[in-house]
Amino acid sequence: MDTRDPKFEQYWNGHKTSILMKDDEYRAAVETYKISSGSDWLLFGIPVVAGIVSMQYIPIEKEILRWIASILITVVVFAICVYVKSLSNPHRAISDIEADVKRKAYKEYLSTGKLPE
Repeated sequence: MDTRDPKFEQYWNGHKTSILMKDDEYRAAVETYKISSGSDWLLFGIPVVAGIVSMQYIPIEKEILRWIASILITVVVFAICVYVKSLSNPHRAISDIEADVKRKAYKEYLSTGKLPE
């Protein structure tokens, strides 16, 4: 469905968060990304530990390069941990849910002629 109506797009950009937070599926999907258990803390603590430990074992003589390499390792391990967390998420992707909510709001706009509240 084409949602290129400038009036609707302007409304959507201004009220996107409030509309999305009214949707139960979206709220449930967002909640799964929050740190809520010990395994979540462990999963997001692993990159910090990897960065600290890598500082000791990186065979680079220059200190600044060792720091940069350690930061890169931390970022990569963090990305892997976020990916692992997303695999355990039982919900659809947030972007898919957002597109569905936008489509529903646009259908409501077309059928009623009024912007959703």
